[in-house]
Amino acid sequence: MSGSGTMRPALAAMVFFAFAALAAPALAQTPAKTWTEPAYNPPVGSAWSVLSKTDSEENRPGGERVVAQIVSRTEFTVEEKLPGGYRVSYVTRDIKMTGNAPGRQIVEMAFSSMKDIVIRGRVDAAGKPVAVDNLDEVKTSMRAVIANMAQAFDKNPKLADFIRQMMSGLLNVEGPQAAPVYMEDLATLAAGQGTGIAPGAIKRADEPISTPLGGAINSTLETRLESFDGAAGTARYIRKRKFDPASMKAVTLALSEKLAAAADSKVLTPEVLKQMKDIAFEIESESVISVEGGMTRNIDDRSFTSARLMGQVMSKTEKKIITVTPLK
Repeated sequence: MSGSGTMRPALAAMVFFAFAALAAPALAQTPAKTWTEPAYNPPVGSAWSVLSKTDSEENRPGGERVVAQIVSRTEFTVEEKLPGGYRVSYVTRDIKMTGNAPGRQIVEMAFSSMKDIVIRGRVDAAGKPVAVDNLDEVKTSMRAVIANMAQAFDKNPKLADFIRQMMSGLLNVEGPQAAPVYMEDLATLAAGQGTGIAPGAIKRADEPISTPLGGAINSTLETRLESFDGAAGTARYIRKRKFDPASMKAVTLALSEKLAAAADSKVLTPEVLKQMKDIAFEIESESVISVEGGMTRNIDDRSFTSARLMGQVMSKTEKKIITVTPLK
């Protein structure tokens, strides 16, 4: 659903029929003379807190206003330096969702599913997650969590089954694909670390974003170095993400059909689902990544999504701030 494929943001966006993501505008070049990017080199034994706060607002046809806030706190500790990176431990300590968004309870339960489950893994030389060393142990814990979540909706078997499908993505990932899913914040932070981007250059990459219910939203990334201070070892990167409307439409339609089946919705009737095939999306998004000593310390994401369907327009704005601070 981050950098990276970001699970929690993607999940919330799909449930609310919108999607927000990383990106950025082109800004003026810095007047500085030279730049040598500091290596990602956190001290062994250091522990870090990652606080993420997302505020979103939807404006729906008829004047309905839907707001939501997601606040999460994860921690990671650098356990050991390896020849090609680091061994780390990662854990979600807290996550809360407030607001009047439909499905808030389900989304909060899904987001909270990994709370206090310790992930032991490895990151590469730029801090990007590449392996989960205790994957079997983590999946065992996740199976118990998912079973308890589904049991909470045992009076609605279809909804319970939908929850199982939604969360099964966490159980199906294997090998290197599991690392950014289970250590999502580290994958997001890695966007500003070890970039290799020189002043005036733009780095482009294709990045499909996997979704919990299968399928992927195709996107392209453009990252540039906006400003830097060589003496202080600080830098700011601007990142722009462009989405493929066709793949986003396909994922939205698939989710809508599953929601309609799970909730016996009187709103998402077969006729409405048929008309939804004409839905059109527009997305504008930007991200500013602040790096200190080779390590991302702050990310400021802003996005705007609009959807047009049956002559009606729905829009969603989202602001996400991620802050990294030392624990010890």
